[in-house]
Amino acid sequence: MLEIDSVSLCFGMKEVLSGCYLCCNEGEIVGLLGRNGCGKSSLLKIIFGSLKAGFMHFRLNDKITKRAFQGKDVAYLPQFNFIPSFLRVQKVLNDCNPEIITEEVTSFFEAFKNNRLNNLSGGERRFLECLWILSRPATYVLLDEPFSEIAPFQIEVLQDIIRKTGKTKGIILTDHFYRPLMEVSDRIVLMHNNAIYNIKEESELVLYHYFPDPGI
Repeated sequence: MLEIDSVSLCFGMKEVLSGCYLCCNEGEIVGLLGRNGCGKSSLLKIIFGSLKAGFMHFRLNDKITKRAFQGKDVAYLPQFNFIPSFLRVQKVLNDCNPEIITEEVTSFFEAFKNNRLNNLSGGERRFLECLWILSRPATYVLLDEPFSEIAPFQIEVLQDIIRKTGKTKGIILTDHFYRPLMEVSDRIVLMHNNAIYNIKEESELVLYHYFPDPGI
C-alpha cells in the first residue's frame, strides 16, 4: 500500500494542506478531485519527493519513505513536458510496454512516428508521455492532468489503458476533466478546505461545492 498521512504544507502564510491522508492499494485506481489551487498537484509532488512538506508520514508497503523518486516503486506524470524534445516518437514508443501499444495507438502515431517530439501538438505529446509513464515498471503511478489537451478519441483510448494498467498497479490521478476521471476510477476522493474526503456518491460533490447545486 502507498499511504501518506498528516501532510501539512504552507507557501508563505498560506496553508495549502493540513493533516491530509491519502492511500492507494495495488490494483486500485484512485481519482483525486478538487478545485484549482487546492493542493492536488502539490500532494502528488510531495508523494513523489519533488516537493518537501512541512510535515508528513509516508509509507510504501509499510516502510517509511521520504523521497519516492529515489526508488523504482513510484512513477510520476507531471503537468509539464518531461521527455526530451529531440527524441523521435518511435523511440519513445519502443520504450513503452508492448501490451499497452494497442492498434489504436499504433494507428494514431503511424503518420508521424519518425517526427521529433517538439514537432507534435501539445495533446499528441501529452498522450505519448502518458503511455510512457504507464509503461514504467513501478508499483504505483501518479498522473497529474493526464487528459489535459488530448482529443476525445485519445481520452477514450487512455481510459482503457489506465483501466488495464490499474489491474496490477496502484494509480492516483487528478484532472480538471472530472468526468473521464470518475469513469475510470475505482474510488473518488475530494480535496476540500486543505483536507481530503472520501466520496461515495456524486451528490456529495455538490455538498462540498465541487459541483454547483442544480437546484440553484
